[in-house]
Amino acid sequence: MSKSLLMAILFPLLSIIIITAFAGGLGVTFMLLEHYMHSETGILILGSSLVVGVPTIAALIQKKIEKSE
Repeated sequence: MSKSLLMAILFPLLSIIIITAFAGGLGVTFMLLEHYMHSETGILILGSSLVVGVPTIAALIQKKIEKSE
């Protein structure tokens, strides 16, 4: 099997596995928060911090990368 064909199969498969593992882990985290806190407060805080935090961190990393070039 050629190297390019192997990479064409391997990269999509790895991306599916990584995204599935991340989404599953995040789902389990939300379920455990709901189970142990007995209210929606923890879920709201975690969800809000993800919605605000991820784009903020991405923007800071992008700014740092652009500055170093």
